[in-house]
Amino acid sequence: MEKYPFKILVVFYSFTGHTAQLVEHIAQGAREVKDADVIVRQAPEVLPNEVFEQYPQAQKAREVNQRIPVATIEELTSADGVAFGTPVHFGSFASQIKQFIDKLTPVFLKGTMVGKPAACFASAGSIHGGEEAALISLMIPLLNLGMIPVGVPYPVQGESSEFDAGSPYGAVFVSGHRGDKELSDGDKKIARILGKRLSAMAKVMKYGSMQFSDCQFLTSKYE
Repeated sequence: MEKYPFKILVVFYSFTGHTAQLVEHIAQGAREVKDADVIVRQAPEVLPNEVFEQYPQAQKAREVNQRIPVATIEELTSADGVAFGTPVHFGSFASQIKQFIDKLTPVFLKGTMVGKPAACFASAGSIHGGEEAALISLMIPLLNLGMIPVGVPYPVQGESSEFDAGSPYGAVFVSGHRGDKELSDGDKKIARILGKRLSAMAKVMKYGSMQFSDCQFLTSKYE
């Protein structure tokens, strides 16, 4: 049976661990598309150790995420599609993600990422806490790199009591001001849809065919 291999990178930053909770569902959705090679990486940290000493939850999240390798530019440029995850920091995306992207001037000049699909996901402490602003602001440098944003249009979500989960701009998790909320079934579903849409689009962009059976859902409801 003929294979059509392609690579998906899920790169994220998670200060308190909430953005990280979306990652496994993004990756799971991406793997639903045949021949996808999905890797998960975290963005390099820029905060000094003293900051984590003041925030026990952040220190715990840091220790949990130590098992996940830090992303490299080579992993980014070799990927056929990329999902970027971030917490909402003051209405925008995290500086750790920004610093990683800011290293891409040589990549930008060569046009290496042009035509590759990108997806965005975020976590926030409250509804209307800046989730959509963070997702949209994250798309701006990706558009400058020539990447193609992939969202979650409402029609593909299907009819569900959890229809209000997520956002057309990407997957979203609202953890609450105390950070004690759990991912809902709707949150998980939207994350899987986003991962699968990213993966399907990457496969189509690389091989130029909408005839793949696992990519046809791009224009229909998610099953």
